[in-house]
Amino acid sequence: AVVSTQSTGELCEKIMGFAEDLRTKVKTDHDKSDKIFNAALSIALTDRKVYRMAVYRFWRVFQMLEEKMDDLRDDCPPLQQVYFPSLFRAEEFEEDVEFFFEGDVPEDIKSPALEEYRKQLENDVTRDPVLLIGYMQTMQMALVSGGAMLRPMIVRVLGLKDRYPLGVKALDWPEGFSTTAAKKLYTERLDALELTPKQQNGIITAKRGVFSLNNKLIREVIYSTESRDVLLSMCKKVSIVCLIFMFLAIAYLFYLS
Repeated sequence: AVVSTQSTGELCEKIMGFAEDLRTKVKTDHDKSDKIFNAALSIALTDRKVYRMAVYRFWRVFQMLEEKMDDLRDDCPPLQQVYFPSLFRAEEFEEDVEFFFEGDVPEDIKSPALEEYRKQLENDVTRDPVLLIGYMQTMQMALVSGGAMLRPMIVRVLGLKDRYPLGVKALDWPEGFSTTAAKKLYTERLDALELTPKQQNGIITAKRGVFSLNNKLIREVIYSTESRDVLLSMCKKVSIVCLIFMFLAIAYLFYLS
């Protein structure tokens, strides 16, 4: 009889593949990040000035990730296997940023969350370039999976229909692009990677870290000066409307008496 030295967990992980293992082990982090993102989106979409601050930050994120991928992939076979230029979106994000800032894009917006992102990314890829997979897969699949759903809502709420696709180019895939095929190919490539258990765990940890970093970026936008100014303005408008209705109600009661 042949006795297996692999644990049940190890056998299950081998059967399900690394892509599924990656998904299941960060599900809690993913779900939490989705809730924060959805709540933040409702605030960001109250005004273009708030929304553009989020677009700016994610432009910088994609920019740094894609630059790292180009710099490191030649000397790291696993990165080469998940190198998908068709999923690069930094240029499209930049076009969206230029649209929202009307061509007057700040050279650099102070962002402690972005700076933390840069430092964490640098620390991870210095330790092992393969950890960049945790960053790229998270951000690219977020756009592939959610872009089609978010795009029409953003266009409608921010009134971008007349200038479409300006403002949402990062979420707008070229004609003939299949999100289903892209996700399938990404999964196949992840499953085919020859990684040590240490590297697999490192990528999972990096992916968890990406969700945490994204949450900080989002919170930074929510608590930004632009967001506070917009919400304050809305509160003032609501207060004025309430006062008008109150005055009318008092006048009506006075008339009835």
